[in-house]
Amino acid sequence: MQVRFVFVKLIGALLLIASSFSVGVSMSKSLYRRKAFIKSFIVFVDSLETHIRYNTDDIFKLVSMCSDSEELKCFEFFNKPHAEPFDKLWSKSVLTIPRAYALTKSDMDLLLQFGSQLGKTDIDGQIKHIKLYKDFFKKQLDDAEDAIVKKSKLYKTMGLFAGTAAALMMM
Repeated sequence: MQVRFVFVKLIGALLLIASSFSVGVSMSKSLYRRKAFIKSFIVFVDSLETHIRYNTDDIFKLVSMCSDSEELKCFEFFNKPHAEPFDKLWSKSVLTIPRAYALTKSDMDLLLQFGSQLGKTDIDGQIKHIKLYKDFFKKQLDDAEDAIVKKSKLYKTMGLFAGTAAALMMM
């Protein structure tokens, strides 16, 4: 009976360690998902700049044509009939970006600001706007890469140690 109780405690401790380590791994992966989203958005911005320069379609179609990556599926509805202005639809679509990408508040604010001015000026003005925000997004990408370097290993280690500490307290 005593051996069975110790065995159950040991299994419980191992499960606690494994679950807290998996939380750390999950948090670490969210840093990589943020980086992937920002990279995809920079590619989107480059593509949008090219399409604005050489294509005469409206901004709704251009955005939809450029949002071909998995991360940017939220912008694909722009090719459907629209009754609202572009900036309102843009804001709504930014707010539908899944939390799984772990975007920061500054990322979200930058996305909202970027879309609020698209389609409101002539071609040269839009291209200048895109180039300005491309630099901002590159800075966000650098921040995401720095966060990966600084925090990724920390999250995994803290998950492991927190689980181990809790398991030891149980014993």
